[in-house]
Amino acid sequence: MPTTARWFATAVAVITLAVITLAGAAITTADARVVARAHALCGVERWTVKTLQDRPSLLPVRTVTLRFLVTRPAPPYLPETRLPFERHVYRVVAAVTLVRPEDDGDYHLVLRDHGRTMIAETPMLGCTAGARALMRARMQAARRSVRLCARAAVTGVVFFDYDHGQTGVAPNAIELHPVLRFRCLSG
Repeated sequence: MPTTARWFATAVAVITLAVITLAGAAITTADARVVARAHALCGVERWTVKTLQDRPSLLPVRTVTLRFLVTRPAPPYLPETRLPFERHVYRVVAAVTLVRPEDDGDYHLVLRDHGRTMIAETPMLGCTAGARALMRARMQAARRSVRLCARAAVTGVVFFDYDHGQTGVAPNAIELHPVLRFRCLSG
């Protein structure tokens, strides 16, 4: 092939590749903006633990009282990694007195039983990308079911948060985060 023809074929190939790349980049950029906007909402403090993105081996579900959870000793410090106790999955029956969207995309729930309160949280799907698919599906099904309820069965992974004056915070700042199942037992 003469040099001019080779140069022309190379130029056409480069231009075609550039057009395809730019078209793909435009779609990717739009998708990236959506992901970035959703990710910007996600929290930061111990976020991989809160959203199961550390992919822990969780223990079987155990039904306990809210009193049991709020009287567990708080850890002396909170590492970025999961504490051994935070592998427990608990189910409590309590009133859900508040459901509120938070800046980090979570739904903040206040659970109340016999005058005690604690928090449960359901993360937004875009903030759980690193979690196992089954756990993501459970988190999202629970999130869709959440509502105010006089008596609800709430199942979630135990998590110790920092006490920064959150509405409904337990004395030890324990939470169910994330909620894996939510079932309203009464209106």
